[in-house]
Amino acid sequence: MTGRCAFLLMLGALACDRAPRPAPQDLQSAASNADTNAPCKMPTQITNIVERDGAILETWALHSKDVATSQLPKDPAFLSYRAAIERDGANVRRPVADPPVARTEADVAVWRDEQFNNDLAFGGTVGSVNPISCLDALLFSRQATRVSQIDHPTEFLASVLRRETDSGADLVVVFGAGSEMFPPKNVYGFDVVRRFVADGWRYWYAIHNHTVQKNGKLLALGVPAPSTSDVQLYRSLGKEMRMDSLRVTNGFYTFSASVNELGAFRAR
Repeated sequence: MTGRCAFLLMLGALACDRAPRPAPQDLQSAASNADTNAPCKMPTQITNIVERDGAILETWALHSKDVATSQLPKDPAFLSYRAAIERDGANVRRPVADPPVARTEADVAVWRDEQFNNDLAFGGTVGSVNPISCLDALLFSRQATRVSQIDHPTEFLASVLRRETDSGADLVVVFGAGSEMFPPKNVYGFDVVRRFVADGWRYWYAIHNHTVQKNGKLLALGVPAPSTSDVQLYRSLGKEMRMDSLRVTNGFYTFSASVNELGAFRAR
């Protein structure tokens, strides 16, 4: 049995068994051995774990070279989303949106901390904000295909694991999403991630999206930076499962940082 076949069989076994620190440029380093103008396409090896009440949990198996392209997906839902944002002139690195409504002193404190974190992210003090990559765009596109990210914005949550081989890095994506604003906890997929980590896979990064906002009558992108509650979650994943890094995307731009940088952020 070839190593690749063994990998795919192992993936199916881990995914179906559901009983009760490096930089983001790792993918880009594969570009020297790949066609950077190749199409950005969904992997063919997808294993469904949960599909119930509008929620899904699935794993993808692929090779790093499969997504080492400068291209983005051509899926109609993804292109429609980007076109709507561009029509409103909202495709800017730091989104311009209506200010949040703070009704209490506690609300004021929360939004002050959110602004503090955003300033660190966009100022380059923590991590970086860059145009979205092929793999992260495929994740966003997967959810946009399920639910319109303009008409009914929703968040997904994905974990990306990697393992080095003689031919480069194999990747596994654990993707969870629902049909409401936030995915239900039963599709977070962390139990699946734990099994891969126990089998020797490296927890490369976790990623989720921030949804569209309003700027008066116009659309505004979600902020590609971790919220105070995101920071708390990512710190715990780094501590429990040695997750290397985190990302937050809005379908145009993605924030990325190592878990070790999270100490500068405020959390709740």
